[in-house]
Amino acid sequence: MLTENSTKFSKDNQPDRRGDPLEAGQANADKHLLSNALRLALHREVKDADGKPTKRLNMIAEKLARAAEGGDLPAIKEVFDRTEGKAPQAITHEGGDKPIDHHWQVEFVNATTESK
Repeated sequence: MLTENSTKFSKDNQPDRRGDPLEAGQANADKHLLSNALRLALHREVKDADGKPTKRLNMIAEKLARAAEGGDLPAIKEVFDRTEGKAPQAITHEGGDKPIDHHWQVEFVNATTESK
């Protein structure tokens, strides 16, 4: 039988929060060391070309947008992938022209039983 406390994660085994790495549990922080370091670096304040404070992430996004605007095809693809989502991949099979057979089995189970 599950109790309220048996369903909670321990302090060192927190689910992935995808937020501030400093708030995540130690197990999660150790698992994503590079990702966490990159997130911190991207959100660090730096000075732009005009000397104005901005986040490093904004400078990178601006460079990507400029590259796409200049006709850089990989940059254009990246911009569209990030803003519109990646195009779905085609599903292929090696069966030639033969259709793929799908077999489904449905089993109905009576979940209620009467005690007599």
